[in-house]
Amino acid sequence: MDSSILMSSQTVDYDFNKTVALENGIDGVGSADPISDDILRITMFVNYGIIGGIISLTGVVLNSINIAIFISQGFHDTINITLLALSVADLGSLVTLVWMSLCYNPLVVGALPEINFIEVQHITAGWPHVCFTRISSWLMAFITVERYLCIALPLKVKALLTRGRTTCVVFGIFFVVIATVIPVYVAIHITSHTSGINSAKQYGIEYITGGPELENVSVFCNSLHQIFTFVIVIICTSGLVSKVTEKSKWRNATSSASKLESVSARDRKVVKLVIIIAVLFIVTFTPVVIHLLVMFCEHEFTVGRKYQNLFLFCGTFSFNLEAINATCSFFVYIKMSSKFRQVLMARFFHVKQTKD
Repeated sequence: MDSSILMSSQTVDYDFNKTVALENGIDGVGSADPISDDILRITMFVNYGIIGGIISLTGVVLNSINIAIFISQGFHDTINITLLALSVADLGSLVTLVWMSLCYNPLVVGALPEINFIEVQHITAGWPHVCFTRISSWLMAFITVERYLCIALPLKVKALLTRGRTTCVVFGIFFVVIATVIPVYVAIHITSHTSGINSAKQYGIEYITGGPELENVSVFCNSLHQIFTFVIVIICTSGLVSKVTEKSKWRNATSSASKLESVSARDRKVVKLVIIIAVLFIVTFTPVVIHLLVMFCEHEFTVGRKYQNLFLFCGTFSFNLEAINATCSFFVYIKMSSKFRQVLMARFFHVKQTKD
């Protein structure tokens, strides 16, 4: 049974051996759980091995295109810097899900019996995915804050959020989130051990003394990351919608059409784009945050406890929703940005660009 779902919402009572034992058919945990072991195994195979793999592989291709286009556009506008960083983080989160999909593929598992893929993917797919996803969440929060300030305080924010400062914030987000995951790789390492089922040597993971407690430092930090960023995105997106509506009414009540107005029109297009990707983020991450909050409220809703099957069952859908969020931004850019479409056609289809 997978333990990587745990990375979104684990408590200090996590016992990886119980998880692996149940995956190998040794029940004894969660007898009162509404989700049976068989249903869980099938759901994990379908969601991770098939659906998640298809979505993630598609997302890897589309985010690679995003990165190429944002680089081609240059970084005159600070929004291009943050959207490029968001695409890089999304690409990282999707690559790890592709690897996780392979770890749940029976052909891969059967071809390499000397590797316990369920254990190995815990630190090669599960945690890296969570790390990149939290980076994406902070970047999304920063983008919505930046756009809200651009609408609310257009003159002041231009001087405040320069390209240099925006770049520093982006690198700071990557650094801080990665730092919160480092305890995991101190607590766990890959090693060979004897399987409890057939006494064969397998490569799996091993905790150092006090490792689970050390890992839970990262669990706690990354859980807070997700909750805080979710709240920030909701608040700033609501503020953006309110400000856009307010300014739209003001424009309709005036007849001036100055150059300043044409500039603000360009900004409005960016704001609308940000609102759409923020709403996509809110919709896809609402179940993820609910999953976290239920875990905090119900102590038995976690791995190694009464409702571990339900916990892991819900987690499979959370990971796929995260993959959908990371993949769909490409279609938003295509729909909302004429410049993005022009660069896409010029770079990949050799169609001559036209001026806006």
